[in-house]
Amino acid sequence: MVKKYLRGINVSFLLLIIISTFSSCANEMNIFEGNNNKQINFLVSVPEWKNTDSLETTKTSRSTPITDTSFGTDKTFGMIADVSDESSYTTEIDKETIKYNTVNKMWETTADHYWSGTANKTMNFYAYSPTSIFTNISHTAGFAPTLSYTVPDNVSDQLDIMTATNNNVIGNTNSSTPLTFNHIFAAVNFAVGTNGLPSGIIKSITISGIKNSGTYTFGSGWTLGSTTSLFTVSPSTTITGTSGENITSDAFTLMMIPQVFTNATVSLVYNNGTTFSAKISGTWNTGEVYTYKLSKTIVFNYDYTGASQTFTAPCTGTYKIECWGASGGNDDADVVIGYGGKGGYTKGYIKVNYGQIFYVCVGRAGILVGSDFFNGGGISNGSASGGGATDIRLDYTNWNDFESLKSRIMVAGGGGGGENASKDGGAAGGINGYSSKSGVISGGAQTAGYGFGIALYTLYNNIDWGGGGNGYYSGYSATAETGNTHIDGGGGGSSFISGYSVCNAIDKSSTSGNIIHTGLPNHYSGYIFTNSQMIDGASSMPSPTGGTETGHAGNGYARITFVSAN
Repeated sequence: MVKKYLRGINVSFLLLIIISTFSSCANEMNIFEGNNNKQINFLVSVPEWKNTDSLETTKTSRSTPITDTSFGTDKTFGMIADVSDESSYTTEIDKETIKYNTVNKMWETTADHYWSGTANKTMNFYAYSPTSIFTNISHTAGFAPTLSYTVPDNVSDQLDIMTATNNNVIGNTNSSTPLTFNHIFAAVNFAVGTNGLPSGIIKSITISGIKNSGTYTFGSGWTLGSTTSLFTVSPSTTITGTSGENITSDAFTLMMIPQVFTNATVSLVYNNGTTFSAKISGTWNTGEVYTYKLSKTIVFNYDYTGASQTFTAPCTGTYKIECWGASGGNDDADVVIGYGGKGGYTKGYIKVNYGQIFYVCVGRAGILVGSDFFNGGGISNGSASGGGATDIRLDYTNWNDFESLKSRIMVAGGGGGGENASKDGGAAGGINGYSSKSGVISGGAQTAGYGFGIALYTLYNNIDWGGGGNGYYSGYSATAETGNTHIDGGGGGSSFISGYSVCNAIDKSSTSGNIIHTGLPNHYSGYIFTNSQMIDGASSMPSPTGGTETGHAGNGYARITFVSAN
């Protein structure tokens, strides 16, 4: 009995020892949890880029390589963390990669790191993205890390670097540490401005005179270096030239170090080599998007001067050419006025190489009695002269030289001069000029008229008549059509556009007034207009001053606009 009893005591004692051992382990675990020694993890967010338009008030859409408002679970970022015990710092996390643990549902370090569990042991966190920049980061425990960086010249190699800082986080933290990332660069884009650009394919945009290097201190900002560089983006963007079109966006966004700059040069290059440049100055702030609206309209305007004028193509591409013929003069010497006919309008698009020269001859409006003749309508003998034609030529000696007239590729006819007592002159043509108001005096056509590019400018028996308007072929003056002594307004001149289907071009072999017609609308030079338009002087047409007008009144006019680098 005694042995059994002792045996029972020994068993009980053994059980107490075992129980005591397990209790000791349980107590250690309770102490661990009670001091909050939990694994360090993070809650991550990324703010959107702030939109800033440096040239216009219109805000632009956000456009950068990073588009998440928070990191997707497929992303990673780098981390540096220091811990302080109030007297010194040590580095707890040294440039480790943070990634999302899909099992634990949290962002965590590659190696496990735990809170101290003590409130007076604080931690400073410094996060960065992308992780590839770790080699550019320098760090000493207790100090904010610094990033030494030079922005690549080629925009496609530039990074959208973001950082997050959270300092003095207490050591007994229970929850995920929040990290709010911020972009450390300014984003720069380009778009078509209000006044438009020539259409075409944008090969590249460069910007020079910008600081390209510096040192970024986490939580503080940039200290700029001394060097500048030229940055190039090659978007191969096709634009129509309409205001607001994006030229660069998304992967073609320039990531620039924030800075104040003056007289930086922006150069826009088309696929065909056409280049435009402009100077910009301003301030780029961290995390903001600056969209520069680029406009470049090349327009050459030609008013009447009494002599030929020269156009030299500044770029290879497509140009729009517009011509307005001059109106015939009014005979207002008597109570009842005879009005001159209005000038015509021609327009077309033509491909031109750099350096090509055109001669522009702009006609004068008819006047009462006489004329100065330059590209002009027929003179009058007591009544009003006809209006001059406006034309574009490939050769020029004198305005009425036949070889020069033959080289015309576009002509806007002038209106016939008026004779008093309501004997109005005929309006300029399209294809055919209008007859005088009475219908007796004819306008110029495609193959006939008073003359090829020359109106009547000799006096005839001192009898009043309205002079014919000049054009491709000029309109007749009253006494010149039949030899009779009509007292009437002059006929309007005809117009011409190379390539216009119902026009009639002059053969290159023609050497005199006995003109040989090819029966084709295309000029022998090979210059052919497309999307052409021909409006007679009695119809609504664009006005050179804007808006519309019914026929063109006054001196002639010409305008050449560079519209496309294609």
